[in-house]
Amino acid sequence: MNFGDRIFGFLLYVTGIVFVAGAVHLVSILLMPQVAPHDAYARLSRLAKPGQMVLLPPALPGHEITPFEDPAMAQAVCLYDVSSAPLHLHAEIPDAGLLTLSFRTRSGKIFYSMTDQAALHGTIDVRIMTEPQLEAIEDSEDDENEPLQELRLVAPDVKGFVLVNALAAFPSERAAAEARATSVSCSTEAIAQQ
Repeated sequence: MNFGDRIFGFLLYVTGIVFVAGAVHLVSILLMPQVAPHDAYARLSRLAKPGQMVLLPPALPGHEITPFEDPAMAQAVCLYDVSSAPLHLHAEIPDAGLLTLSFRTRSGKIFYSMTDQAALHGTIDVRIMTEPQLEAIEDSEDDENEPLQELRLVAPDVKGFVLVNALAAFPSERAAAEARATSVSCSTEAIAQQ
């Protein structure tokens, strides 16, 4: 066996090791959110119960509850479990201050988001539900031509949460931002059976 064959064999061996290590690394990163015991929903369930809006404590360095927390934002969270009933989210939007809502899966992945600019006549109404629940609601409606006054979202998972952020541009505005964030109401509701 000559020197060139040894180098080629060694490079082939190293390439194989790098390929296997890369594949294991990639698979483990992709599986981590599904197998992690303390996903976002589990961490937030220590602070809130499904169907209620709860103000989160202010962001402190090293003690953030949600990723990339901004200390200029007051945050509230509403957990949902739509396995038995939809969640209704309602907000009367004041004229001042930014308000954002992000609808997230159990692991924290955003599937829909909106700002206060999406309000219709100063009101935001959103229903989060499963596909069968949406079909039941649509079947029970009388007038198909009447425009919807609410946004209907089909949740990719039955459990998740809604994160509400209200901007406090200055520390003196913190109390007003917290009041805006917690003024958003959420509740589970029964579907009328036919």
